[in-house]
Amino acid sequence: MGRYRILEHTADMGIEATGETLEELLIQAARGLMAIISGAEALPREERSVEITAGESGELLVNWLNEILFLFDSGGFFPAEFIIEEATENRIKALVGGELFDPERHPVDREIKAATYHQLKIERGEEGWKARVYLDL
Repeated sequence: MGRYRILEHTADMGIEATGETLEELLIQAARGLMAIISGAEALPREERSVEITAGESGELLVNWLNEILFLFDSGGFFPAEFIIEEATENRIKALVGGELFDPERHPVDREIKAATYHQLKIERGEEGWKARVYLDL
């Protein structure tokens, strides 16, 4: 079973995520992102379809997290559930479940500008996938 851990950094925060599969790693990274933004619970009342392509797995992870940020910041949507329909090291097809953002119910703990390439690391090992990504606050 995958997990995520929040990493402290001088001006940023990071996520260290693991998963037995790439899909699980991407889900855990997304959960870590939302935990940094807000500890609030949300219901998957609506879904947004997401398709992302990239040249390699690190770029894919950064693009995935930035797409979730875009849904939150620009779409007024609070992501709560992540369903990866297809994932390769170059492509993600997913459904993001959530609900309309309500500042009363979803207080924002930290504002995140973007996922970055700073100290980005993603690798596949014997026990599955592991990644580290830092966020610009």
